[in-house]
Order: sequence, then structure tokens, then C-alpha cells
Amino acid sequence: MVSRSRALLPCFRCGFSVSGWVLAHVLAGGAAHAATLADASPQAFGLDEVVVTARRREEVLLDVPLAETVLSGDELQQRSAVQFEDLAAGVPNMVAFRSARSVSALEVTLRGQTALPSSIVYDPAVGLYVDGVYVANGQAAMGTLLDIDSVEIVRGAQGTLFGRNNTGGSISIHTMRPQLAAYSAEAALSGGNQGLFGLRSILNAPLSDTLAVRIAYQGDQHEGWGSSDVTGQDNFMNQHRYQLRGGLLWQPTAHFDAYLTFERFDANQAGGLLHPLPGTIASMIPGDTVPADFYQTDTGKLQRDTAVTDSWQLTLEGQINPALNAKLIAGYRELHADNDYDADAHAVSIADVNLDNTSFQRSVELQLSGKLLAERLDWVGGLYAFHDHGSADSVLAPGLSAPVPTYDVNAVDNRSKAAYLHADYQLTGRWNFGLGVRRTEDTRTLVDNAYVDLSPLGPPQFCTIVDAADPNNPVPIGAETGACPYIRKDISFRYWSWEVSTDYHFTDDVLGYVRSGRAQRSGGWNIPLNTLQDPPFKPEQLTDVEVGVKANEMGGRLTLGAAAFTGDYQDMQRLLARLIGNTPTTEVINAGKARVSGIELEGSMLVTRELMLQASGGYTDAHYVQFTDAFGNDASHNQFYMTPKFEAALSGVYSVPLQSGQLHVRADYTWRDSVEFNVLNDFNRQGPVGLVNARLWLESAGGAWQAALFGTNLGDKRYAYIGGSIVNPGGPPVASWQAAADRRLYGVEVEYRFQHAL
Repeated sequence: MVSRSRALLPCFRCGFSVSGWVLAHVLAGGAAHAATLADASPQAFGLDEVVVTARRREEVLLDVPLAETVLSGDELQQRSAVQFEDLAAGVPNMVAFRSARSVSALEVTLRGQTALPSSIVYDPAVGLYVDGVYVANGQAAMGTLLDIDSVEIVRGAQGTLFGRNNTGGSISIHTMRPQLAAYSAEAALSGGNQGLFGLRSILNAPLSDTLAVRIAYQGDQHEGWGSSDVTGQDNFMNQHRYQLRGGLLWQPTAHFDAYLTFERFDANQAGGLLHPLPGTIASMIPGDTVPADFYQTDTGKLQRDTAVTDSWQLTLEGQINPALNAKLIAGYRELHADNDYDADAHAVSIADVNLDNTSFQRSVELQLSGKLLAERLDWVGGLYAFHDHGSADSVLAPGLSAPVPTYDVNAVDNRSKAAYLHADYQLTGRWNFGLGVRRTEDTRTLVDNAYVDLSPLGPPQFCTIVDAADPNNPVPIGAETGACPYIRKDISFRYWSWEVSTDYHFTDDVLGYVRSGRAQRSGGWNIPLNTLQDPPFKPEQLTDVEVGVKANEMGGRLTLGAAAFTGDYQDMQRLLARLIGNTPTTEVINAGKARVSGIELEGSMLVTRELMLQASGGYTDAHYVQFTDAFGNDASHNQFYMTPKFEAALSGVYSVPLQSGQLHVRADYTWRDSVEFNVLNDFNRQGPVGLVNARLWLESAGGAWQAALFGTNLGDKRYAYIGGSIVNPGGPPVASWQAAADRRLYGVEVEYRFQHAL
């Protein structure tokens, strides 16, 4: 059974993940200074030891042969992190961002693997897990970081241990469990510019010696920055969301516990601001303009973005005997999301869309683990079943395709089942060998009906899905009866995943490792279907190799390490927006082959008792080996989209003891290289971006009270976090846009904590 506690130090990373070995040379002078100070001190001090569960068992982070970053709940608060996208700051080769379609949807790029639009028909490359339960749909996954114990970010192919295959990596969120040993409460209130207002409250109550309950609530809101010069709507980019979680822990014995949670997330916002770019067909249409202000759009559509999720999770965990443990993880997540947005960002109706998403997700995993052969063999195995059904209905407003709206009504059913086994054997006291294997079967079913309705009060209807070899020359069917036939598509995929690793402790504090793995991301069907002959997009497959070193020096005050990786992709899934039959369509296509290589560095150093520094950096060399685009052209020269080549971060925390408590100051600087916004590269890109965040807080003696000043994007950097184009082969794009990122936010937060031990 997993037991965690928040770190007491104002630590930046509370240990390290795949840290920067070469930073030892950069920080050598500071390390020598810290060693001198430590020798003069009557008591030793150092960074907290971090326990992780990346391999489905409790291990010290230093002993895990994986590229992993761990963030504690206290650190997230010190970074003024509010939403899941804030997790990416300072994590090498990772970019997390809200979707352009829905600002409450989470999308992630990790090691060049970029998320597809959040939808029930697409699997994410980077898996999100909350208390062990897989979150299949990125819609409404941009939750608040409410009452979090820790976050574990694992990079690289994860095909054998997690609930689903993940080619890019995984993000595991561990919420705070109820505590049996103490009553506690927490309340926080924040406010700032742009109408910023936040409220957080947490209550933990033991009901008996074996039963405890924990309830947490968080609400966050601020006004928007953007407006439309056509409609006058002025609340683009606003935020209004709340999250409620209740947890019940029953622990009748030291060898068994049951943990049940319910969570509701609710977002009701205007959505992101898509700023149109010049040089497109849409920008040349009389009456359409490109506003000079980056925080204005030319859309003629009123925009809204709402999402609600209800989630239940149950974990049963027990020890059958000293050599065998059992665990059951069950989850249910219900999603309802409604988005009105303008995908062309112009007053002319080209791609004005309404999306209505539903998802009803169920999963269950039975896991057995234990130790054999005088505890030299550590193994875990299990069975996993997943089912998600729902819809992604849409309405495309009148435009190039038809003088009336185009409708797509569908039903989606996704199923997966798998069996896995992973074992690590201790060859010697310092040398270990690991091997894992997983068999997965995915089934995808789509029932789709796309049509235009020429008479809203009744027939006739004209189907846009046609039995024609040329999708640009549609032949209406069903016009005689006014009925459009539903089209059903079924497909199944079966594959093996594996992982092999070996690691060696050169000393108790220095680990070297080599690992290789294979993982897949399921294929499926694009919606809407354009022809009866539409083929499915194929699963992508990654086979990667990673070499790393981890070290814990200076008695635990300096943690360093590095990882180098390379991976070969087959049928990499890429996203393309283009016209099909004069209808703007977003579809997933398969690039033939690609290779991604890179380096990741991280390091943390406690220079003195008062000062801690942390640095990280990442380099990604991503290129296509073979890529024929949807138009039959060689596209292998294109750069990966949403993948910066270089990125770096530097942070520091300084604490000053006071008679009344402690004063802390923290500053973070993150920088990333330029990024391409389209699979088929054009002029739509964002140059290098550097951001500065800071937090100053005063903590009372004993930690009951805390008052903080905070600021994000203090330089008020104006930049786009994502963009897109509707491709027009042989000419300028139909439309291009960029989504504006949040501007400077600053404010004050006051927090009170109470605890009474039993």
C-alpha cells in the first residue's frame, strides 16, 4: 500500500528525475561552497528522498531506471501552479497546453510526440492517470491542481505497466488521501488583476480508527483579455471553473485498505482567442480584416466553451501473504462538453463549428505483485479492461460547403483489453535486470451520419457521405426519401508491447541504466466520414532506447543525472486540416517513418540551508524518415509541429528565518525554442519564448498561516501557444490562426491550515 507525505523543505524538485549529470561541471563551484558550509554546520541537511510508483511499486527515485520527473504538492503551490498545463514548466522536452478547440481540454507534447485534438476517437500519445485510473479523453482534463500529493511524469515508451499503451509517456496524478491520525483543515483565498479570484478549502476528518473522509473544493476565475471586432464579445480567454472531490478511506487492518473518491469538474468559459493571420484566402475576402491587436479576432461567431465531468474511482489494496499483494483499480468518468468556436477566425463563415462531446468511460484493472527467490525477483502482473462510448457530434455553419448547416451525428464505441507481466531480478547486490511484456487488443466502432438539411422543418436531407471514388465530387444519396443511411465502421488491432532494462549501482548514490521498449497508440476512424471507402488511420508504434545516469552527491544536497534517447516510429499519427469537397475537415493521417532523438538534463542543489537552485534542459532532434502527405507529396522535409528543439529552465528558492516564522522567495525562468504550428510547415510558427514567474510568501511559526504575493508571465510576453492552418495545396492556406496565451497575472493569496493529531 502506498503512503506518501508532503515535503517539509521549500524544495524545488524534492529529489530528481532524469537529472543533469553535466550540470556537475556547471555547479562545481557552488557545490564546493555548499560542502564547506555543510562541514561547518552542526547538523547535516539535504534534499528529501523521493518515493515513486512508476513501476507499480514503491521505490526510491534514484533506483528507478526511467526518465522521470516528480513534483510534490507543496512545490506546485510554490510555483503558483493552478491547472494541469502548469505541470510542464521546467520538465525537459515537455509542452502542456490547452486545446484550441476547448480551453478546458489538455494536450501534451513529450519527446516530439504531440497530442491529437481531444476527442473520443483519438488516443493521446501521453497518458493521463489520476490515482491509477486512465483518463481517455483530454476534454475537460485541464482540471485544477486541487489537493495533490504528487505528480510523476515518465518520458518514453510506456507499453507494459500502465493502463493503456503510451508512446510519448505518462503523467500520474496522486491525490491526497484521507488521514486517519489527525483532523485537519485548509482554507485559501486569492485575488488579483483581471478579476482574478480563487477559493480553496480542504477538510480531513477521521470518523473512527479505521475510517476517514477528506473533502476538497477549488474555484478559479479571471476575466478575459480578448475580443472580437465583429461581434463585440469581449470575454475571450476568461476562466471560470470549479472542482470538488470527496474521498473515503477504510483501513481495517495494516494489510488492507479501500479508497473511494468522487470528483466533479465544471468549466463555463468563452474559450480561447484565435487571432487570424494575413496572407490567406480568408483574409483577402472583402469585408474580412486581420486586427492589428494580437488579442483581437475577426470571428463573427459568438463563442462559448462548457464542460462537466463526474468521476468515480475505487482502489482496493491488500496483502494476501508476505510474498503476494493484490490490487483492484476501478474507474468511471462521464463527460459532457459543448463548444462553439470559429476554426478560421474570420467573419466569413468557413469553419464555424459547434461540437457536442459525450463520453462514458469505464475501466477495471486487477493487479498482483510480489517477491520471490529470497526477494531477488520483484514482479507485477495483471489484467486490464477498458470501455468508452459516447459521441462527437458537430454542426458546421453555412459556408463554402453548403448554403445551410452541415450536420454530423455519430456514435463511438472503444474497447480495450490487455494482460501484462513485468519482473526485475537482482543479479548481484548492485546489478539488476528487468523484462516486461503486454498483449493488447483494441476494438474501434464508429456509426456516422453526415448530412445537410435543406428544410429544417422536415425532408429533404442530402447526405454528404457518398459512395464515390472522388470525395471532391459528391453525389447526393437519400434525397428521394429524406433519410440518410447511418454508416458503421469496425476495426480491431492486436499488438505486443515489451520493455527490457538493466541498471547498475556504481556506488550507493550513482546509478547507470539502459532500457528499451516498444509501445503503440491505437488506430481508429476519423469523423466525420467523407466517403464510404474512408480507410482507418493505423496504429503508430514506437521502439526506443534510453541510456541514463542518476547521482545523489554531497550527502544528498546535490542530485544530478542525464538521459539520452532515440526512438523509431512506424506510422506516426499526424493531424491535418484541409478542404475535402469544399468542406473544412480535420483528420489524422499516418506518416510512414520518423526518428526522434535527444538529451534531457536536470539537477537540484541545496547550496545552503537557505538557498536551493535547480536547472534543467532538453534537446530534441525530430525528423521524418519517410512521409507522404494526403496529397501524395513528399513531406519528409517538414519539421515536427509543437516540438521545440531546445528548452531550458532555471529556478531558485531562498528562505529567510524570522522571529515570527519564515520568509520565502521563489523565481522561475523557462525558455523554449521556436515551434511549428502545422504538420505541413508554412509561415505559421512561434519564435522563442522566455517566461518569468515568481512567488513571495511569509509563513508563520508552525506553518498555520501563510500570505503570498505571486505573478505569472511577469514580462507580459505576448505569444501564441498553438496555431493552425486549413491547407490548400498549390496555393495559400484557406485560413491560418494563432491562439493567444495568457498575459501577466498577479495577485495575493492568504492561506490558513489547522491540524489536530489524535
